[in-house]
Amino acid sequence: MRVDCPALFYKVMLTNATARSNSARAFLVSLRPWEWTKNLVVFTGLVFAYQFRDPSAVVHALLAFAAFCGLSGMAYVINDVCDRLQDRQHPQKRLRPIASGELDGKTAAAGLAVVGAAVATTCMWLGREFSIWLVVYLLLNVAYSKWLKHVIFLDVVCVAIGFLVRVFAGCAAVGVTASGYAISCVFSLALLLGAGKRRGELLAHGEDSAQHRSVFDHYTERILDGILAVAVVATLASYTIFVTSHKHPSAMLYTIALVAAGVWRYLRLLYKGRGADQPARLVWSDWLLLLTCAAWVATTMAILWASGRTTPP
Repeated sequence: MRVDCPALFYKVMLTNATARSNSARAFLVSLRPWEWTKNLVVFTGLVFAYQFRDPSAVVHALLAFAAFCGLSGMAYVINDVCDRLQDRQHPQKRLRPIASGELDGKTAAAGLAVVGAAVATTCMWLGREFSIWLVVYLLLNVAYSKWLKHVIFLDVVCVAIGFLVRVFAGCAAVGVTASGYAISCVFSLALLLGAGKRRGELLAHGEDSAQHRSVFDHYTERILDGILAVAVVATLASYTIFVTSHKHPSAMLYTIALVAAGVWRYLRLLYKGRGADQPARLVWSDWLLLLTCAAWVATTMAILWASGRTTPP
């Protein structure tokens, strides 16, 4: 029997290339790029310390954003590895590459090594303080994946602290100090999103919620509604104080309406049960919420740019 060696070689190479492509795609999905919008808070220091006119600061902030995208993606992969058995019992999470078996352990480890090397290189460029915050973020996520996500209140607070670490790291990257008002705003908003996510998950799974996340043995709808109420008041109050008491242009007052509209829209979607258990995807899927966020960004940047300031207030 005659074997066509060139054709066989081509077929094997094509099969291997397809397998590598599928593995790369599965790893990219596991990094959850749609969640990277959370890392936009890294730019808080660049924007509100009026460093956006400095090209060097802009480059540093972009590198910091890229580093956190890589690191947060690594955290998601590690979390999926830790939760793979539970995820296989979940109607949606069972489709994740690691839970479904589409992404094997060796490929995941190799991908993590590559992303980790890129993040480490970025840290060397951005300096020691930024690197320390990145390590804090990584340790926080490991602690969350292993223990803290199973403790009532601490699971939501831990997520909110993760946003604060991003703010501190972004400020370190551009060489400014984080404002207490900005920290309060970010923490309150993160607490709002975290509590909303838990409420969405609780309602989505009903009586079976504890099987998907053990902390739901302790959460109730009333408890989460209470956290949401406190977080909403804290978010609007802290943002109002931030734009009125921190020596920003008086026109920043107009952005309060946009923040209130965004919070209202999120709560409306949450209580209608429309995907609030995945806040990052919710922003991209709801055109009105996306438009409100875009309007806030555009209005804020226009006001701050027009002020002509180049130094923190």
